[in-house]
Amino acid sequence: MKTDSAASTPNTPQSDIDKELLEVARGIAAVTWDLKALNTTVIDLRGRVSYTDFIIVATGTSERHVQALARRVDSEMRDSGRKSMGTEGLDTGRWALLDYGDIIVHIFHQDARKDYDLERMWSEAPRLELEDAPEELYGHFDGEAFGA
Repeated sequence: MKTDSAASTPNTPQSDIDKELLEVARGIAAVTWDLKALNTTVIDLRGRVSYTDFIIVATGTSERHVQALARRVDSEMRDSGRKSMGTEGLDTGRWALLDYGDIIVHIFHQDARKDYDLERMWSEAPRLELEDAPEELYGHFDGEAFGA
């Protein structure tokens, strides 16, 4: 899994655990880009909730695309020694949830992402700056609504 695809949030003191989590979150974003996920966003929830540190949200353009993205992310995470605590929605392809404890990944079908609107729920939470994000994968499906 690539881990050099984004910059960390500026002016934030980081423990070794935080640095590792940032690298994992960046790696997951890079995996979604490799498979052409749209509008991938990493929401930093450290210190805001007790159940996770980061939520990653990405969009697939079809049910098969959502499934392929979820399987690839899960495969890469397992290969790096991180097993899922649970998964949901892999069969339907409308919304896949991958829970790794400190990182939760939501991969939505383009129609479902607007319905759930997780970014609005966490509108006050900072976003991880993804400097290497491919511009062509952002701004789709009213990307402004997704914080892209």
